[in-house]
Amino acid sequence: MNTEYLDTLNQPVPLEPVSTDWLHDAGVRLDMLRLDQLDPLVSGNKWYKLKHNLSAAKVQEKATILSFGGAWSNHIHALAAAGHRFGLSTIGVIRGEPIEEHGHLSSMLTDAAGWGMTLRFLSRSDYRNKNDPEFIQQLLSRFGLRKEDVYIVPEGGSNSLGVMGCQEILSASQIPSNHYDEVWLACGTGATLSGVALAANDRLPGTRVMGVAVLKGADFLKNDIHHFTKNSLDNWTLLTDYHHGGYARTSKELLAFIRSFEQETGILLDPVYTGKLMFALYRSVLDSVENTEPYRNKRLLVVHTGGLQGRRGFNMH
Repeated sequence: MNTEYLDTLNQPVPLEPVSTDWLHDAGVRLDMLRLDQLDPLVSGNKWYKLKHNLSAAKVQEKATILSFGGAWSNHIHALAAAGHRFGLSTIGVIRGEPIEEHGHLSSMLTDAAGWGMTLRFLSRSDYRNKNDPEFIQQLLSRFGLRKEDVYIVPEGGSNSLGVMGCQEILSASQIPSNHYDEVWLACGTGATLSGVALAANDRLPGTRVMGVAVLKGADFLKNDIHHFTKNSLDNWTLLTDYHHGGYARTSKELLAFIRSFEQETGILLDPVYTGKLMFALYRSVLDSVENTEPYRNKRLLVVHTGGLQGRRGFNMH
């Protein structure tokens, strides 16, 4: 691997205070862990999910890394960039048709292909079988690959090694022990929340981890989080009412909030993950004030998990 590039991904990231009128009025102190500034390509939580999987692939002498995602997948984008930087062969198995409504690949897949990732497309019905071992074997045979040559990373990088990497997120900056009442983050598969909850249990005792699910009907993620944490923790909460219609769906209210937040703070958000995260925090703070149970004097930490390249799908350049 390119160890010089690897060193840049292990550098500390900024811990930045965030100030808005609604935070000030509620008496809330908020810091943001800027994982989006870790790297322009392999940014946010995606690096933490990938790092131990990439190391395992190297140890096992696998020639190719294969993973799954949609046309706007941050995970596929990050894997392709990492493969390009580290000189690894990558394959992205993509849900749906290769042609977008405007007659070309999504910007994310265009980037991935440009970095040398081989793209393979599956129908949505076939894609649902992506975790079935027999189907995966059939898939590899269809692609002319041998199982012994391929290292497979689940969709979103969500496996035990991905969770292990996410346990390092709270070490990405100098975070004082017992400094925060809550840690907030966006949640797509449960791996990042699981890793952060495990780390907080050791490093930030008494701190609650608040996950904001970005997809509709996300209660099933609770079982995945229990699995990743071996049913050992009760320091986390999954909020499931802030999806704005489902994964990669938005609402006028969400987009208006993102514009307002960006204008007030200068911090960019994406509508798929961090926008919904901050909207959920905003509504929770306002609701607490209206119910005479303000967050006053509480100190919160938000994890900015990156994904800003996805803004291109929403004309938010």
